[in-house]
Amino acid sequence: MNSLRLLANGFLIGIANIIPGMSGGTLALVLGIYERLIGALRCIGFSTVKKLLGVLRFKKSAFTEAGTELRRIDFGFLALLGIGAIAALLLTSKLIVYLLNNHHDATYGFFSGLILTSILVPLRMLKAFGWKELLVLLIAVALILSLSIGTDEKQLERIAYKTGNAAVMDDSAGHTDGFPTYWELGLFFGSGVLAISAMILPGISGSFLMLALGVYFPLLTAINTLIEGVPGLINGTLTEATLGSVLILAFAALGCLFGLLAFTRLLNYLLERYRNLTVAFLIGLMVGSLYGLWPFREFAMVDGERVDTAHILPQLDMNLLITVGAFLVGGGVILLFTRLEH
Repeated sequence: MNSLRLLANGFLIGIANIIPGMSGGTLALVLGIYERLIGALRCIGFSTVKKLLGVLRFKKSAFTEAGTELRRIDFGFLALLGIGAIAALLLTSKLIVYLLNNHHDATYGFFSGLILTSILVPLRMLKAFGWKELLVLLIAVALILSLSIGTDEKQLERIAYKTGNAAVMDDSAGHTDGFPTYWELGLFFGSGVLAISAMILPGISGSFLMLALGVYFPLLTAINTLIEGVPGLINGTLTEATLGSVLILAFAALGCLFGLLAFTRLLNYLLERYRNLTVAFLIGLMVGSLYGLWPFREFAMVDGERVDTAHILPQLDMNLLITVGAFLVGGGVILLFTRLEH
């Protein structure tokens, strides 16, 4: 039963990580597994890799050391979460693109309800709230707002570029038609480093950062291309598009691994030494992320894809009622998870 629960938690975290504006770290915090997750990831290091590779010697002592190391890093816990997250990624990539393009307001309303209600969780973790905590919280809010505004500017630049009748996008946009270039692979690696660091931090959306860097939709496209190419791989056929998708996802995964090993150690140190200030910073990140999740936007369609351009006030119509309803459902989901956790 506990294994099924961890798989479900991993699935939810995976869904959150694929949604721009939603943080997997937020759901991990709400589900009550955040500190265990950070602690387990912090234990992973080069010694782990060395001991696991030692099994290639096929000696009994090497297998014993590997088993001890797996227990030390809480491998069973991480594996179940990872399987759930990967399953969510594979099963929902097409659905998320469809919802964001065709039911944007209701989808973002749902996510806003998730975030706003989930702020209650770290608030309960604060032992005190003084001027230092307030200052740190405001700094975090300003950080996220600047990131969100910067993303809006990038979206406007993208529309301007596309409407200029350019044949193809430049490398900095992360375009992945055909075989990826060395620059693109480096960009996917770097975005993986930044995004995974954000994904494990409540309030910051890793997929939102990927969107800002211009690699979000190419990554989703690579996932879908790889899934569609699986039958061909089984029959021994490897197309250039499939191989390109494999390389893109491999470099992004390597970047995620590097960022994971580096950032989780720092975060765990801050939680141990400066817990109250760190929690206040996390709350500020979550509050600031609500700006990026505002459902009502002006937008333009670029190559059949919705690109948001500016925040607007809603009109009193059926769309507003549906969005508010989705918002309430999102808040209810978090309250339900919190109640179940208690």
